[in-house]
Amino acid sequence: MRRSADRDTIICSIDFGTTFSGASCTYLGKPEPPEKLEPITGWAGGDNCEKVPTQLRYEVTGENIPQPRRRKRAVSDQDTLFVSQFIAEVVEWGFEIDQSKNYIQYLKLLLDPHQQLPSYISRRDLEAQLRQTGKTVIQAAGDYLTKFKEHVLEQIEERFGEDMCSTTKIEFILTVPAVWSDSAKDATLQAAELAGMSARRHNLSMVTEPEAAALCALKTVAGVNANEEDVWIVADSGGGTVDVISYEIKSISPFLIEEAVSGDGDVCGSGLLNIRFKDHVNDKMGTRTLEEYISENGAAWAGCLKHFEERTKRDFDPHRFPEKEYPIPLWGATDDEDVGISANYIVLTTADLLEIFRPVIASILLLIGNQYESLIENSKRPQGLILVGGFGRSKHLFQSLKNNYAAVAPGFEVIRPPHAWSAVAIGAVIHRLEGDQVVQSRISRSHYGVLQRERWNEAKHGQATKVFDEDDEFWYAENRIQWYVKKGQSMPNGDPIVMPFHVTAQDHTHNEVVTLIVSDEDEAPDEFTPTRHTRILCTIPADLGAVSRKQWKVRSTKVHKKKYVVLDYGVGLAFGAGGIVFDMRVGNKVVGTAKADYPRESLG
Repeated sequence: MRRSADRDTIICSIDFGTTFSGASCTYLGKPEPPEKLEPITGWAGGDNCEKVPTQLRYEVTGENIPQPRRRKRAVSDQDTLFVSQFIAEVVEWGFEIDQSKNYIQYLKLLLDPHQQLPSYISRRDLEAQLRQTGKTVIQAAGDYLTKFKEHVLEQIEERFGEDMCSTTKIEFILTVPAVWSDSAKDATLQAAELAGMSARRHNLSMVTEPEAAALCALKTVAGVNANEEDVWIVADSGGGTVDVISYEIKSISPFLIEEAVSGDGDVCGSGLLNIRFKDHVNDKMGTRTLEEYISENGAAWAGCLKHFEERTKRDFDPHRFPEKEYPIPLWGATDDEDVGISANYIVLTTADLLEIFRPVIASILLLIGNQYESLIENSKRPQGLILVGGFGRSKHLFQSLKNNYAAVAPGFEVIRPPHAWSAVAIGAVIHRLEGDQVVQSRISRSHYGVLQRERWNEAKHGQATKVFDEDDEFWYAENRIQWYVKKGQSMPNGDPIVMPFHVTAQDHTHNEVVTLIVSDEDEAPDEFTPTRHTRILCTIPADLGAVSRKQWKVRSTKVHKKKYVVLDYGVGLAFGAGGIVFDMRVGNKVVGTAKADYPRESLG
């Protein structure tokens, strides 16, 4: 194959999921059409599965072993140094995990401390597991991604050959939940960097999961039954979260879409079914009996959960088989007719499973229903729903959605594209092939503004906020917020909002730190008081010393005629595929990028 130098790149996506993770790849010089892209497989112990479990097991072999000090930029949430008290080594990951031993799962959920965890996951227990290994969540995520990347590179080399891979650049794209905070997205990037995926070497980038899933799904329907101005809801139903997002197709060729209304998400994935299944068995057997069984038959109980996860949840179809019974292996359990245990199987009736599924299905119907109503309120009637993600393979969920909308919206289609489970990984590759401009605009899910001070006004400001500036000899009110992006605002892709700043200083070498505030409230406050919904998003160091001296203006104070300098500059804020990006500008000229520093105090 003759290779073009400017396109001699292998594109590889990494869908780091809550319960399962996946990947896809293509060669930029001769990419497959979107409908031909496939997930990477070959996972050890995975029987050619499209994804691999997001879980790993450590063995701790030492203690009180300090790590050497480093002065470079921190890559963990503990500032410039993490001193481990242990030597913890990953001994098993993915399908290889011995589930009778202590292992770590649901790791991804700890990367965003602002997100509420589902009831079946204990933040305290997860953090305690990490403390036993001496790892932070970013480091543990980095360890998992290291193993994941090693397998992906092996599969890429097997497909393209050792010679080609030795001379061809590999570019990685990470996917993240749309409901995540920007600091959590930054934490994911840090974990990827620990795994050897460098922003400089591998052009590491990000795209949100529902956007990637939507690209995969919409490119599928665009070639079949979609037209310009059609609106589709995309539901990415995973093990931990369900993300719902809606897009309007603006053009078929070239393919262009824009977000129709603000997306939504909730922690109501299929993992909740696992805990409800355990609760069901507990109610049947009794707490003490089940605890004794698990203690004596750990491997058998793990096999029982695995069967429920991989077979029962997916195959349950009460709409076609209303009287069917579902035997699940429970090896070593004592026969009990009242419990439904016989010959090493516990039998669940359709009624049992309907009750296990009931609240989870209801939460998803509510989430999608709210999105549907939001579209109707904005005069954008959707053509239908595209269901993707691991939970999207559930026959019961699929049919429940079809039945629900058949009654309220005749003609509303519910479809499930090929490789629905891997839609995020495949869609991330499509995003790179199509270019970031394929999504013309996105809807802001929060208010974004900056912490600033205003000239003090007795009628407007309280005495507690009053401060005196020694440079220009004026009184100011602190802790005021200037909002630049409103919740629900449509943000054109790549079109930055420029936040203007006016700085006074004794000399032109002055540096400033811009504090960005985010609020999830419906009405954004004027004065900053930290709450769960209104908080510091990040700080942006502005290196004003690099600005030409002629851009600074010399001024004198009115009273003491003391000279000082002033500068008017701006920080550009733009919404990209993976989150917010910043730049720094003086006048109309961009003079540099601005790297945000996100708070890490809540990460374990």
